[in-house]
Amino acid sequence: MEVVRRNFKDTLPLISDSIEKADFLSIDTEFTGLINGRDVSIFDSPEDYYLRCMNGSCEFLLIQFGLSAFYWDEKEKHYMNDTYNFYLYPRGRPGPDRMFLCQSSSLDFLASNGFNFNKLIKEGISYMTALTETKLRESLTERQQTYGTREKDPVRIPDENKQLIEDICAKVKNFIDNTTEKEMEIDKCNSFIRMLLFQELRIRFKDDVMVDTKILENKSRVLKVIRKTAGMSDQETMRKKREWDELEEAVGFSKVAKMISQSEKLVVGHNMLLDILHTLGNFFQQLPPDYNSFKEFTHCMFPKLLDTKYMSSLPPFKDKLGSSVLTELLSTLAEPPFSIPKVGCVEGRGYSNLKDKQHEAGYDAYITGLCFLAMHAHLARMRGDHSERLVPQSATLKPFLNKLFLAKTARQDSPYINLTGADPTPSRDHVFHLVFPKEWQRNDLNQLFSPFGAITVHFLDETSAYIGLERREQAADVMRALAKNARVTLTPYYKYKSYGSGDAEMALRSDRAKSDTYKLIAKTEMKSRQALTRSNLTSSWTSPQARQPLPQKVSRARSNSTSLTSPPVATRKRTSSGVFQVDESEPLAKKPEISPSPPENPRTSAEAQRTNAEATRTRAEPTNGRKKTDSAETGKKDTVTKKKDSPEQKKDKIEKIDTKKDKVIEKFDSKAKSNCVTAFKESDSWD
Repeated sequence: MEVVRRNFKDTLPLISDSIEKADFLSIDTEFTGLINGRDVSIFDSPEDYYLRCMNGSCEFLLIQFGLSAFYWDEKEKHYMNDTYNFYLYPRGRPGPDRMFLCQSSSLDFLASNGFNFNKLIKEGISYMTALTETKLRESLTERQQTYGTREKDPVRIPDENKQLIEDICAKVKNFIDNTTEKEMEIDKCNSFIRMLLFQELRIRFKDDVMVDTKILENKSRVLKVIRKTAGMSDQETMRKKREWDELEEAVGFSKVAKMISQSEKLVVGHNMLLDILHTLGNFFQQLPPDYNSFKEFTHCMFPKLLDTKYMSSLPPFKDKLGSSVLTELLSTLAEPPFSIPKVGCVEGRGYSNLKDKQHEAGYDAYITGLCFLAMHAHLARMRGDHSERLVPQSATLKPFLNKLFLAKTARQDSPYINLTGADPTPSRDHVFHLVFPKEWQRNDLNQLFSPFGAITVHFLDETSAYIGLERREQAADVMRALAKNARVTLTPYYKYKSYGSGDAEMALRSDRAKSDTYKLIAKTEMKSRQALTRSNLTSSWTSPQARQPLPQKVSRARSNSTSLTSPPVATRKRTSSGVFQVDESEPLAKKPEISPSPPENPRTSAEAQRTNAEATRTRAEPTNGRKKTDSAETGKKDTVTKKKDSPEQKKDKIEKIDTKKDKVIEKFDSKAKSNCVTAFKESDSWD
């Protein structure tokens, strides 16, 4: 039976009756998507599985809910079904205006199976959480208590609207005096005109009509003028009733979910973890982030749950079923040694045969119930019980109750969430988290681990994966063998999870990135050092006339180093213009010893001699990258200064120079400034 917004209110009593008389209920749901972000991995624990599904699915919308109630027909001695297919679409006003995600593959899948999206949006039944419903009810109650206690001052009608208001009031007067119709509509009015009409019509025709607002199918609003009759409620009473009706409509399907919970009947589903998460999160309250709280909350809302996917994964069905997909499971259970029991229905209330309506929530809920009855009947026959009516508390069903199947981890010894006890905790000592180069493929991973046997790989992204060893005893050998591998980073699974997965992965990637960066910097420094040395050697043999005068070297304190190695390499900085600068962190060149000045000669002769001596020293001693501070200009200044110095002053200068040579520098002066020179540009063989 299809249930949409227009027939939901009338169908609600039938739904309540079906739930009340049922032996068990089966459910199914459809969503706008499955998982947002990284999917569950095959090595996740039940707690990890829940957290991943909770965070990844909560932003998708539940758009269809199937409910099939199976009850026993005592006269016919077989089960009957009442099945309902609900289209669900939460609406704003008075409820919250929902925002949700859509997954293109999920919508395409639903469309290919005949899902009617126009019906969903136009006729879907609204819903909200119990907490939102409580807040809205309290808010509406408080607001209605203020009705009639505050009188608003009349709004002055603007001159440009007076004629329109008078014309409409004249039409209402004519409706009252000359017609027998119960109501009339006033359309083509904006919100301000409607407010003025509310005011004027209530003042002028208070005893004859009531004024209300009507929302049309296209969401436009019109004024509705209702003729008063004997026994009709007053305006305020009708307004309150309308507001409560709107709230009840907004609560919508949440009433059905509450009925299912309060009935405490056995609820059956197939691979139903996401069904339960969406049911709890959309109709009751937000899912808790704490795993144990989730288990308690679920068991409180639905004390008896049974997952046919988990039931079919255990003996005696596991070895006899080729697939546990719902439609294929139904086909297998229809053949010996199994059999599908007879299930009837009242016409128009359920399904009476196996129609092909896959992935319609109501039909899937119905065939889930059929599969459950078939498997229960097979187990009962094995136990010598030939009764076709089931008892939810029977020993036959006890091993399957309150266990939600985990499809992705079932093959790794973690097949279910136990809502009423401890979860299975298989060892993960044989599992590792691996970070590898982006260009690697599955064959590269197989080759890396080939000495240790077969592996199970679950890729997390392009550069990381979980690796599970088939030969678990090789775990220690793997760590010893690959710990120093420069191309991969191997971390035990438990250690990786203890770091918080995502944070640990980012740290591992960061360490690898830093290592690669340091290697690149070292390589670049070596190349730049070689290029700079070649450049300096070339410039040191250039003639004095071709060299440009260099800035005066600034005296700086040097650290007291005892190293006998070559001088430290200058720090190179790249400027916005592409020019590289050399920081003056090199040791200063030795200053020449000052000898007694020669006899005074003519000025031109002294300058010539000084220039020739400098040129000879330059050719004999390569600079190795150091700057030369003396030039022709400096030489002139020194010559003039020496002429003026007395013999006593010369003696003092020589003693100061000797003192500086012997002085030990105790600390480095960080505030000392250094001059930078252009070493070379990008065009000069920079790698």
